[in-house]
Amino acid sequence: MRFEDLDFQPTTYGGIQATQKFGKYELSVIKEPGKRLFEVAIFDSSNLFTQLPGIHRTPKHDEDFVDDVIPYLTPEQVSGIMLKLASISA
Repeated sequence: MRFEDLDFQPTTYGGIQATQKFGKYELSVIKEPGKRLFEVAIFDSSNLFTQLPGIHRTPKHDEDFVDDVIPYLTPEQVSGIMLKLASISA
C-alpha cells in the first residue's frame, strides 16, 4: 500500500480525505483547501488519536508538546508512514 493507492474523497469543508486500516490502527490523510501538502493522524482500535515511535516526533524534554497530527507531508512521506504502519501491523 502506497500513497497512490489511497482513495481520497471530498470533505464537507472543501478538502480531501482518505483513510486506511493497518491492523488495529487507522491512518487518516487529509489535504485542506488551498494547501499543497498533506497531514496525517493515526487512530487506535478505540478511535482515539495515538502516537507511535518511529512515526511521531520524539519530545526532547518532558514538557515538549508533540501534536497527534503530523502536518506538511509530501506523498512520498505519507507512503513512508504507511510502510511503517504496515510493518508494525503484520
